[in-house]
Amino acid sequence: MTLSKAIIKNIDTGEQIEVMYNPDQYTSSSQILYSGRAGTLQFDRLERLPFTVKLFFDTYEKGTDVRALIKPIAALQRPTVGEGEKRRPPVCLFSWGGFSYQGIVSQLDQHFTMFLSTGTPVRADLTVTFQEQLLPSEVEKDAGLDNCPKLHLVKVGERLDAIAARELGDASAWLWIARANNIDDPLRFPMPEQIGTLLAIPDAADLPKSDALSQGGNAAGADR
Repeated sequence: MTLSKAIIKNIDTGEQIEVMYNPDQYTSSSQILYSGRAGTLQFDRLERLPFTVKLFFDTYEKGTDVRALIKPIAALQRPTVGEGEKRRPPVCLFSWGGFSYQGIVSQLDQHFTMFLSTGTPVRADLTVTFQEQLLPSEVEKDAGLDNCPKLHLVKVGERLDAIAARELGDASAWLWIARANNIDDPLRFPMPEQIGTLLAIPDAADLPKSDALSQGGNAAGADR
């Protein structure tokens, strides 16, 4: 059975770096980011925390400089993509055994543990840290935009019909915003306790097109 080696792939160039020895362990962590207050928490996105893996390199038997094997990994920290001040390090993909992590090499620690009589290092422990870097389409997917309604922060003096006009392009849609947020008295909106909270804005495509809604017009703010 062929041993599968861990790979660090430079996504921008397609070049691959095969590790010398596979790691004996790694940890993958993630966290949920959310906004709002108690009772109105809203999921924003799922974020993967920086991924760190330890690698081992040994050239003692060959008597060669181990730094030659480390050099391609160190080069991944150099800003080589783009032009001028907008250059960035390449985006890399660490993959092994079905696991993968995409990001830039944000930190590289090199610990040399064995040397030839000349002082040439022949054994090293590397700690490589990747900071997640997603493509725009992947950011949208992780943000859960398809599952989460648009949010609006309530300010002093706002009316539901004005919010509906700005967010949905239809002032008469105030009724559906009120229903989606369990607002029992739209004419008194916003009450002091509602200021600073988040309103869930329904998807315009899901709103019913009815005469009753159109006739409601600006009722949420007509008496002010």
